[in-house]
Amino acid sequence: MLIRFWVEGYRCFGGRAELDLTDSKNYRFGKECLRGDLLDKIVVLGNNNSGKTSFGYAITDIVSTVGGFSKDIGQRNEGCFLNKDLPVDRVTFHYELSRRGSVVVYEYSKTSPDTVVSESLRIDRRTVFEYDLSSDSEPSFDLSLLGIPEIPEPDGTSVVLSMSRSRRIDPDSPAGVVLEFATHTLYYMAMWKHDVHIGMMDGDDDAERFVAENGLTDGFRSFLKDVCSIDLDLRAEKGRLLVCKRNGDVPFADSVSRGTMIACRLYAWTVRCRDREALIYFDDFDDMFHYKTAENAIRTIISRSSSQCIFVTHNTGLVSNDFLRPDCCFIMGCGGPRSLASLSDKDIRWGHNLEKMLREGAFGS
Repeated sequence: MLIRFWVEGYRCFGGRAELDLTDSKNYRFGKECLRGDLLDKIVVLGNNNSGKTSFGYAITDIVSTVGGFSKDIGQRNEGCFLNKDLPVDRVTFHYELSRRGSVVVYEYSKTSPDTVVSESLRIDRRTVFEYDLSSDSEPSFDLSLLGIPEIPEPDGTSVVLSMSRSRRIDPDSPAGVVLEFATHTLYYMAMWKHDVHIGMMDGDDDAERFVAENGLTDGFRSFLKDVCSIDLDLRAEKGRLLVCKRNGDVPFADSVSRGTMIACRLYAWTVRCRDREALIYFDDFDDMFHYKTAENAIRTIISRSSSQCIFVTHNTGLVSNDFLRPDCCFIMGCGGPRSLASLSDKDIRWGHNLEKMLREGAFGS
């Protein structure tokens, strides 16, 4: 799982923007949001234009750089790639991953969305490989740690991606850990008319067809009832969902609200990712949701998903000790997301109203 990430020189982040998932506090509640001592389910709030989506693009950049996915929803716009406020000539992405007691550190720099100029991979402070195409120094490789007889020549493409295309990588090797994270991680933004995502598939998602063709109609019906308080009699026919009425059936997509259609997309992605040991970045996941639906959705995903989840929202009602905790609630700033627990010197307890404290400025402006 991801334990720390930072990016520098990217879009609105001229300086380093960091997310530290090791900074858990000694609260006795909300332990279902942790995995061991690491933060596993978190919520991120922030003003409009504070960088929430850009940070999501950054943390999932590895999906295309190493995972090889080509879908572009705007994150690969070359004109926005480098920060224009500071004189930067490259963007650096840094990932720290925990796997079976070891820490794998993977870092790369790019001068454009498709050009890797430096890359390094370490495990427990031992260097697996390291190179910088802009430097005169020779690349460093430890083939015993890579577990292969040779390594592809750096050419502007990720070495890990080149290795995966030419040979099978041991999933327990440092490169295998990075590759698995890259191919399992997902960025998802709630939309009505069409799906917006990075990862898992390069094509567009048809959530309704996915539910109808995979025998998930009853599960989706239960999801709607438990999460959205909507009770629909559904059946599947020819890859579509139908809502059963007293005097006939009506097409699901043509008859339900925008919020219900988004709930269908959210359900489809949570089912796809339920058992994936990676990261899901839910950007504006509760757009067009009733506040209670948003709360129920988080509760349901926390209880059912084995993935790390980052929920991005404008809904301050989700800042609550009832199903989260202060170290799992973050505010986006120019230096990246920071938890409420780190923004206050107060001793926050379970009975405190986090939303009220947030609105009254207890965690800064």
